[in-house]
Amino acid sequence: MSSKRVLIYCPVFLPEISGYTHAFKQLVSNLLNNGFEVDVVTPQPIKTDVLDTFSHDNLKVYRYNPLLKVWGLGLFYQYYKQASFINKLDTQRFYNLVLIETGDVPLLPYFLSKSILNKTTVRFHSTSDTEYLHIGKHKKYKLRRWFWKYLSGKKIQHLCATNSYHLEYAQHQVLHTSTLKSKHVLTNTVDVISQISVPKSSQITFVMLGRMDEEGFKQKGFDVLLKALEDVKSYMQKANAQIHIIGNGSRFAYFKSQVSGYDFVKLTQEMNHDELLKLLQQSDVVILPSLYEGVSMFALESLATGNAVIFSNTGGLIEIVDGNGVLIKPGDANDLALAIKKLLLDVQLESLKTQSVLIAKNKFSSEVQYAQFMRLYREVCS
Repeated sequence: MSSKRVLIYCPVFLPEISGYTHAFKQLVSNLLNNGFEVDVVTPQPIKTDVLDTFSHDNLKVYRYNPLLKVWGLGLFYQYYKQASFINKLDTQRFYNLVLIETGDVPLLPYFLSKSILNKTTVRFHSTSDTEYLHIGKHKKYKLRRWFWKYLSGKKIQHLCATNSYHLEYAQHQVLHTSTLKSKHVLTNTVDVISQISVPKSSQITFVMLGRMDEEGFKQKGFDVLLKALEDVKSYMQKANAQIHIIGNGSRFAYFKSQVSGYDFVKLTQEMNHDELLKLLQQSDVVILPSLYEGVSMFALESLATGNAVIFSNTGGLIEIVDGNGVLIKPGDANDLALAIKKLLLDVQLESLKTQSVLIAKNKFSSEVQYAQFMRLYREVCS
């Protein structure tokens, strides 16, 4: 048996491109680079005409997604079969640790064998498996929180999350358990990317990004930004500053109509990851006025590219702001407007930007993540 073999269940995986898959790939790469063998089980299919570019001698990817198109019964069947697949793999591969890379699948641990549960930790890291799961009105959220509370929550012995806030949130608001054997922070990571100097049309560039569907529009704080724009209009124009907003979804047309009168607002519907990084390398301040947020890759890339920040005082964002910007009250347009004015007038803006880079290096490097993982690994395997 290998002394360093891990199975990770991930609901979405490459070649899908998203912040989630990017963060997960970095975790897997980190483990592989430190001598672990990693098996990934995912229901994410891969098309025959798409090249799977993520490969390594010590990486095995199992794409397994049994489907029964019957609502309710189909959910139980799907996760029973996936759990059975993992149970069988363990008899062949002898894993030291099993990591379920989401809290969105409460039925999966319910069907795992007791021997696997003893070495399984569930990692909560997004708003879908914390705040949305706890308060969401959609049927999928109601079902998941019922499954966690009445079926699976008490079975979980080991818990981790990308930040301290959601670690406590998951234990008490989702799992409803006080009998954990271990709980750990296992953060996302980011590599520092130097800013580039180019001629700009504005003196200070603010950037905001998020989903503009019905659910994301309010969560990401676009409604709050709309209320703040009129208050900061004269300040933005006087400073020759710009807010570049990237977002897409069912509320895009509405948002576009609401900002059409502000000449300092630039709106982009879609932008690929490379284009986004290039924009962040040339910008100054990133705004995330979210109602709730995890340790999003966009937030970490904001630090890594040397941006000062205006983030809501919520979730994983709390641990990202430390002398590099302003924490604001979630949902408070006046607080957001005050923060924008403050950074427009701050003669120490470059110092804030430098501090962001230091936070990225000191809190969210691959070395920090690996040290966190090894503490988790040793405690679960002990």
